[in-house]
Amino acid sequence: MKIFGHPIYMMLLHFPAALFPVECLLYGLLIYTHNVSFAFASFWILVCGVGIGWVAAIFGALDITSIAAEKEDVMKKALLHGSINGVVLIGYTVMAYSMYLSYPSFHEGSVAVLGIKIFLVLLLMVGNFIGGSLVLDDKVGIKLIQ
Repeated sequence: MKIFGHPIYMMLLHFPAALFPVECLLYGLLIYTHNVSFAFASFWILVCGVGIGWVAAIFGALDITSIAAEKEDVMKKALLHGSINGVVLIGYTVMAYSMYLSYPSFHEGSVAVLGIKIFLVLLLMVGNFIGGSLVLDDKVGIKLIQ
């Protein structure tokens, strides 16, 4: 799906890809400094990343329908990319909801939760690598000039 000739999914995907690692860093600073200001910053960045992430996921799912049926290998790669990033998005959604339940009195943070967030960021990098391969190698979402 495009607006003014530009793919909406590709415009939106950069926000969660940037916000989730920043949120992980802020959560780590919360644990290190015990400064609750980092918890508030972490929460609001998490909410923005999750919100835009779900909008991007919807447009990404719509874009999968544009992959031709005869490109089975590209379809498999696209579904793998969507599945990995979907797991990351669901994980961060659960974390955002759990922080929302304690809002505005945040706790000092947990090393275990930080470990999960680091794992999700690493998983996001793998999913985004596969997504980049779809664009650069398989030309998904790119209109080639003949």
